[in-house]
Amino acid sequence: MAMTGTFLLFSAGCEKNFDIGLAHTEPQLVVEAYINTEIPEYNYVILSKSQTAENTEITSIPVKNALVKISEGSLMQNNTITWDKNATVILKETTLPDVPAGISDGIYTDPKLQTDPAQALRGIPGKYYLLEIEVDGEAYTAVTPLLYPIPIDHLSTDYHYTDKDGSSKGRVTVHFKDPDTTGNYQLFYWRHSDNQKSFGWGSLGTSKRIINSDENNNGSYMHLTNSYGFVRGDSITYYMANVPRSVYNFWDSYNKARNSSGPLSTPASLLNTINGKNVTGCFSGLAISSATIVMD
Repeated sequence: MAMTGTFLLFSAGCEKNFDIGLAHTEPQLVVEAYINTEIPEYNYVILSKSQTAENTEITSIPVKNALVKISEGSLMQNNTITWDKNATVILKETTLPDVPAGISDGIYTDPKLQTDPAQALRGIPGKYYLLEIEVDGEAYTAVTPLLYPIPIDHLSTDYHYTDKDGSSKGRVTVHFKDPDTTGNYQLFYWRHSDNQKSFGWGSLGTSKRIINSDENNNGSYMHLTNSYGFVRGDSITYYMANVPRSVYNFWDSYNKARNSSGPLSTPASLLNTINGKNVTGCFSGLAISSATIVMD
């Protein structure tokens, strides 16, 4: 079934909307949600409502006053998940230091980020996480496991070239060993001078092409070079996120939609992980490892 929606991705103090098709006559709730192991302020949920084919506006509408909860759980021997409701965190619309005033509507985070950051929500490898959302009397849920981080062995720089503006640039290669088990996939993000003060996973550099196939690489030592060119002397922090197949598949479908002939062409089929009526999006469990290098 073709899904439509608009994702809000935050970058350098502004909202970036990506509209995916206009096939539905009813607005869609669009969910962009994350739980990760390393960066508490990057555990957040963004809620918005997409526009409809009858509406000439293409920007999404932030969803305020929703009830948003994340609970932690453990997988039992009978393959059921036991949820620890005593550890449920209720996320609130909160103004964060790196999010400009006036565009924080629809962003839900753990209030402890402001009052007690050391105790704020942080994902634990091996646990499962339940996202629960209530909006206008409708309920939505999603579950994601948090895998164990895959260590980055090291980063290296190579493939130097001179850009059109005369600047000297190079590319970064990440080296790591893929686990010899199935079910793990990698997403890559990076922070450098251009996005140093921005907020959110959408503001970081990321590969628009997902090239890693778990089944083909099990147990192999990997050397992945991204095509992005970094300026000589720039400090780059790479984040490698080990994710379950459901998360990988969603972002793969999202990137394919973004790289297609345009949002108003054939509606893209997003591999949605959110349960509920008229909803699209993903609850992304990211098990993070990181490393930093200076482009030589």
